[in-house]
Amino acid sequence: MGTNTVPNKKLAIFTATGCRACENAILDIHYQVNSLARYADITFWPYVLGSQWKDLEAQEGVDVCFFSGAIRTVSDREAAVKLREKSRIMVALGACAAFGGLPGLGNLSRSRGPGEPSQPKPDDPEHALEEANPRLPTLEPRVSGLSQIVKVDYFVPGCPPPQNFLWAAIQSLVCEGRAPARLSFSTARLPEAVAQAITSGILPPKGSVFAGEKAVCATCSRVKEEKRFETYKRPYQKYEALGRCLLEQGLLCQGITTMGGCGGLCTAMAQPCRGCFGKVDAIFDPGAKMVSAIASTFDLDDAREIDTLVDNFVDLAGTFYRYTLQTQCTLFSTPSKD
Repeated sequence: MGTNTVPNKKLAIFTATGCRACENAILDIHYQVNSLARYADITFWPYVLGSQWKDLEAQEGVDVCFFSGAIRTVSDREAAVKLREKSRIMVALGACAAFGGLPGLGNLSRSRGPGEPSQPKPDDPEHALEEANPRLPTLEPRVSGLSQIVKVDYFVPGCPPPQNFLWAAIQSLVCEGRAPARLSFSTARLPEAVAQAITSGILPPKGSVFAGEKAVCATCSRVKEEKRFETYKRPYQKYEALGRCLLEQGLLCQGITTMGGCGGLCTAMAQPCRGCFGKVDAIFDPGAKMVSAIASTFDLDDAREIDTLVDNFVDLAGTFYRYTLQTQCTLFSTPSKD
């Protein structure tokens, strides 16, 4: 218990199907760990503390749960439900929890349809694998984002979430009811309602996303000229690393559809934006928007040349929905549970 009259918040941290980079991001808040330790007690964290489910069940509840990873297995779903029941505030941490993430690309597989049972069929290769090793987890019919399984109060996107936004989220949720110990410079990039809540020591509006409001392109330092898509390039091919807009050079940069706030970190390092912050609110479907934007700038007149250019595109679904297939592609997304 801290010296402040306001009791320390109890935190739970958990990863379902994911790479655990989001949990490592929490460890990467550097000197701010001292501030966190004064205001919060982490009472359930299997990855770092070795916590068991019985430890969580023995508690009356936790104030805030940071849940990362996609829902891929039956045990992932059970964990999400259990933590939601125990937590006053549920936070989807990272692209996998917020949108389905990279695991969500598994939904493109034709080996199992959305309406088929989670157990593989006898003639399915996965069935033989599970028969050989019965300790493998039972798979869900499809990968889901956290909000498709339980109600989520806040979202912190990114793969993994950048340290400034993560600290802003921790600050606003953990320091509720007291003056924040240290303001993050990211408050200037956050939606006004979220930034005001952080500076006032109150909870942001439910459903808030700890990211920017404009697209990545709005903060990208690259020079934008007239967009003319003449050729398709992949990141390993030679292109102008400095200065010019990557999309104008033929790279599939998703900065025009992706929620910003990151400051264009990837594009500054000459890497196209891959969409790990999810789509901008004003855009209905990010993949459809990208196809429309690129097709409208083809600088070709000959139909055969256009066909050749289109044939060169590789894995458009996996590119445009790399992190968001399950929740932001209109063909796959389902309503969130309340």
